[in-house]
Amino acid sequence: MTINSIYFEKLMNDFDRDGYQILGNFFNKDEFSIIYNYVINHINTKIQSLYENINLPLLVDIKNYHKYIKEFNLNHELIISTKNRYFCPPDHLNSILRKKELISFIKNISGFIDFDMCSDPGLSWLGFRLIRPLKDDGYPPSCKNWGNSKNVYSIWIPLAGSTVKSNIRFLKGSHKKTYKSYLPSNSKFIDGEYRLKDNISIDQFVRPSLNYGDLVVFHPNCIHSEDSNDEKETRLNLEYRFLPKQ
Repeated sequence: MTINSIYFEKLMNDFDRDGYQILGNFFNKDEFSIIYNYVINHINTKIQSLYENINLPLLVDIKNYHKYIKEFNLNHELIISTKNRYFCPPDHLNSILRKKELISFIKNISGFIDFDMCSDPGLSWLGFRLIRPLKDDGYPPSCKNWGNSKNVYSIWIPLAGSTVKSNIRFLKGSHKKTYKSYLPSNSKFIDGEYRLKDNISIDQFVRPSLNYGDLVVFHPNCIHSEDSNDEKETRLNLEYRFLPKQ
């Protein structure tokens, strides 16, 4: 993807207004195929290693992941545990995910000139999410600055099962406002992460329409949610975060 100066300025202005920005067709067909195949192979390798005593067929259609684990009685929480969900990509994948155009965009929207790849202690920086239909796998509305990953600029890439019912959703312009939050007393997600307390109607959120090859960048204060309203397919997406060096 190449970005001319006029279009680049528009993207920056839209990000400043909304708190997130889609970079359309950021990965070409070959690049997307490399990303997709590597992640699918990673997931299959993890599943096979967790259940090495069972003669499991490979998971081919990731959109039917929920049916696959039900058929073979596999533990979803084990498969998507943090140690399995996060991994360090090889050099060829790393160079695709951190293309200079993305680095340039993040430098301009953040005002910082250098970054670290953000990772939790003991984990690598690249992670996937498998969000099953009707299972509440995606976390409710929150923002990165309410959790452990403060000040990060996040990247979200759809890989499979991406629809306007299942994609990440955003509260437009929320990065410029103040909202009340609360700490759940009993959460199935990461401890210590605050959630949106204000009663915001769901129609104020936007689930962007995304094509494969697109990515989304969003602000650390942008209210977003990983939940899904899709009733048929599992969603697979990739995520990683840039932490500005102070």
